[in-house]
Amino acid sequence: MNINKKMLLVPMLFFIVTNCTRQNDFSALRGPYFGQKAPVEQAEVFMDGIISTIKNPEMCAAFTMDGREFYYNATYKNHWTILTTKIVNGKWTRPKPIQCTSDYTDRDFTLSPDGNRIFFGSNRPRKKGGQILKSLDIFVTERIPTGQWSEPKNIGYPINTDHGENYPSIAQNGNLYFFSNRKDGLGGCDIYKAKFINGRYTKPENLGSAINSKKNDWDAFIAPDESYIIFSSQNRDDTIGGQDLYISYRNRDGTWTRAKNMGPKVNSEYAEICPSVSLDGKYIFCTSRRRGKADIYWVDARVIDQLKPEQYK
Repeated sequence: MNINKKMLLVPMLFFIVTNCTRQNDFSALRGPYFGQKAPVEQAEVFMDGIISTIKNPEMCAAFTMDGREFYYNATYKNHWTILTTKIVNGKWTRPKPIQCTSDYTDRDFTLSPDGNRIFFGSNRPRKKGGQILKSLDIFVTERIPTGQWSEPKNIGYPINTDHGENYPSIAQNGNLYFFSNRKDGLGGCDIYKAKFINGRYTKPENLGSAINSKKNDWDAFIAPDESYIIFSSQNRDDTIGGQDLYISYRNRDGTWTRAKNMGPKVNSEYAEICPSVSLDGKYIFCTSRRRGKADIYWVDARVIDQLKPEQYK
């Protein structure tokens, strides 16, 4: 399965905020994380009927460190875009596209650990006036002093190629993780790492068989300190559903432990993709199709320590 086919896994429906079943609830919400209590024992739908709507698809989720800004993906004017809502004068605002929204697909994003950059996949032209890309490239937008977001920049070669790159996640030191269906992969899509040295990305390295398989491995979230990586994989022998979230921990020598299924607290008999962990490390977010469409789910992040090998606890 290539990246273009992955883009078709979620129907391209119109997202209209006023269609929320409880559309007046935003002004009543209070406090960080919308004042919601996170589920502990099993992942649950996030903000049912408000963020995760009944009819329209939503995916990817990121809060800033203080829990007072929230970003997520939804369809807007018939294409994926990044929406945001934040606390203003003590109240959460209605979600709206970030300022650098365009008529192109902007999806599969993550926030940098400092909350000041958004990395995402897009079919935007690589150069102004160029053609729409046939597969996705990785772009980045930066928060500017006014609080707005800058015009996105294509991060270029050696990250982006004609094989398609998507779901970028960045560590505290600048190292970038993403997936691609390059020819040196072990199967379908594989997860890669590009080191950030002297202000530039090095040639991406395949993370190897401890993480990648002969199936599709993608949507990797890297911990800010690179101590663990969470990703989605298809149809492995230990799968709970057709597509589950897995976790691997980095060894002291820089290698990775054998990827482990995150189990029923996180996974279901349906597809789970797009994992992330809130910048404060408290919650895991992911996208699941348990209700027949893409919804955002969340669960207490303590499961990360519970699954950790004994020698690292």
